[in-house]
Amino acid sequence: MPDLVAAINIHINPHLFDGGFALTWHGLFTAVGIAAGVWLAVRCARRVGLPEDDAFSIALVAVPCGIVGARALWVLEHTDLIHNVGDIFALTDGGISVYGAMIGGALGGFIYVVIWKPEFPRWLALDAAAPGMILGQAIGRLGDTINGEHFAKATDLPWAFRYTHPSTDGPWASIVDGVVPPAGDWFRGQVGALSEAPVPVHPVAGGYELILDFMILGGLLLLRRTKLLPGWGFVFYVLSYAAVRGLLALLRTDEQLAFDPLSVPQLLAILTGLAALAMAWFLWRNPPARPEPVDVSRALRREEGRARRRDGAARDAGSAPSSKAPKRPPASRAGPGGVRRRKRRDPG
Repeated sequence: MPDLVAAINIHINPHLFDGGFALTWHGLFTAVGIAAGVWLAVRCARRVGLPEDDAFSIALVAVPCGIVGARALWVLEHTDLIHNVGDIFALTDGGISVYGAMIGGALGGFIYVVIWKPEFPRWLALDAAAPGMILGQAIGRLGDTINGEHFAKATDLPWAFRYTHPSTDGPWASIVDGVVPPAGDWFRGQVGALSEAPVPVHPVAGGYELILDFMILGGLLLLRRTKLLPGWGFVFYVLSYAAVRGLLALLRTDEQLAFDPLSVPQLLAILTGLAALAMAWFLWRNPPARPEPVDVSRALRREEGRARRRDGAARDAGSAPSSKAPKRPPASRAGPGGVRRRKRRDPG
């Protein structure tokens, strides 16, 4: 493919720090995405009346489960790269799976609610978690945009990405004359030749999926304004993300095959999509009660404002309002019949 094709050039070192501990842009944005996702999920939970402390407790369980799931699924996809037990935990030498984080976090949080907080509205909790989950995924894709670590097909579209930094070992390093290697060859180290110049490729992870993730987030926030029953927001999230990953997998070339011609993400997209449809059928047959929306934070602020006004009035009066007796109206000077008496003047 000609090197003169118009593209968006990215010349950024994917490693923030090198040495004993390597920190990449992907790792940084993953951490930021987790923090932002927890913040949004707790905020959404608070707006529907769920206790903030309980929401944080669920997040403290869901986040580690998501990290374990992300690494576990990546290891299952790339068993040929695991030679000993230490390789399983070598996060800096391997990768993580967004699908694994999604499945592990949702299952971990749901099981925690079912076992330790049975009175907690579980479907409402899943609805509150969905916007935070997709926000975290979208922010994580910003790191993919810089690192260029996901392979995609070569293209001459004007919005293609061309990675020009020598430390970037991503999309262009194993593309020869615009021809991509078979799926999985880069992970196995079986790429026979390298291109002499950076080749423009589709911005699948850091472009297309990033935009679509934010569109899903917008849809979830709009659904919160409707009168949908609890659970349907989470169904929308799972179903829409499954469709996004299944379609974008057609443009990626770095994914292992599950059953030819299906890649692992495509197979997972089908399975999670079917799971979302099963949840939709269950919610349709067993609709949960719709709780009254309560803005707990606003109610607390209103009550605190009243308390401050009462305290201020008490300080101005010099005593507490609870101990001060109400003022009595001044005694009337009117006589019988309501006629006001005149004050007699001393004739002397």
